[in-house]
Amino acid sequence: MSMNQETVNSPNHALTEALAWISRFAHAWKAIEPVPQSLSIDGFIIWGPVLYEKHKGDDPVKLAQQMFGQSGSYARYLYPGREPRPASTAS
Repeated sequence: MSMNQETVNSPNHALTEALAWISRFAHAWKAIEPVPQSLSIDGFIIWGPVLYEKHKGDDPVKLAQQMFGQSGSYARYLYPGREPRPASTAS
């Protein structure tokens, strides 16, 4: 096995790839956020791995654009100083 193949197949490569994906998603989300100072990037430490496992084949920037404002129960980690929004009653 060549050195490059060993690097690509290593657990460190998988972790690096996941962290890069999560970072791109988080920075895209922050770029959209109208009040970026209210956003805690630390919230992506909790939400990011969940997103990555479910959407790792998707473009993280496009996904952030599609999902913006739909963080669900993770909103309390992303926006720790904000009051939770009431659940929508529309059917």
